[in-house]
Amino acid sequence: MLDVYHAPTTRSFRITWLLNELGVDFNLIEMNYYANDRHQPAFRAISPLGSLPVIVDDGFALIESGAIINYLLRKYGNGRFCYPDGSCEAALVDQWMHWSESLFAVHQRMYWDHCVPFPAGLKEPVRKVGLDAKKVAIGYLHMLEDALGEDGYMVGADLTGADFMLCFPLFLAGRDGWLVDHPKVSSYIARIAALPNFKTAIADTLKVIAHFDKLKAEAAT
Repeated sequence: MLDVYHAPTTRSFRITWLLNELGVDFNLIEMNYYANDRHQPAFRAISPLGSLPVIVDDGFALIESGAIINYLLRKYGNGRFCYPDGSCEAALVDQWMHWSESLFAVHQRMYWDHCVPFPAGLKEPVRKVGLDAKKVAIGYLHMLEDALGEDGYMVGADLTGADFMLCFPLFLAGRDGWLVDHPKVSSYIARIAALPNFKTAIADTLKVIAHFDKLKAEAAT
């Protein structure tokens, strides 16, 4: 049986969305990222840093959403959402999967850490660090804007691993108003957000975000 450890607002959203698109049955193990769940010894035994997502597939444990996406596509995808190994398209999928985390999302995370109230952010934030990181992240969006077409997805007409990676940080960036000067990125995320399985997978995250938005508004008054 395939176990998926999941908490709203974390990258485990990518995995539940992908598995729903593939029609793969899985056992969802729900956690509270902001409580003590991820610090328990049993969980740290499979996720040493207490990070999510985590899957355990017939005893095989795997962390890191990009690695999990590739594993699931190779094992359960039956050729869906990917291109042949060695093709230029497959290389572009890898490029955008790495871009998502190594360039954009890392700076977005710094913004959240320093500009969103605890427990979503740090107890002792440095607001300038967060705002500077936001500027860097938005700057990287120009590269994405230039690469996107007017329709379809990141690499071609169908979803790929690149889209399952990009969707999480970009959807949240759109909610924060970061995409206003990037119309193709905005349209791209709107196409993804309209997919039924995306809506289902993101619902619990939106509920938690609404709670944190309320806390942020209260802190500002």
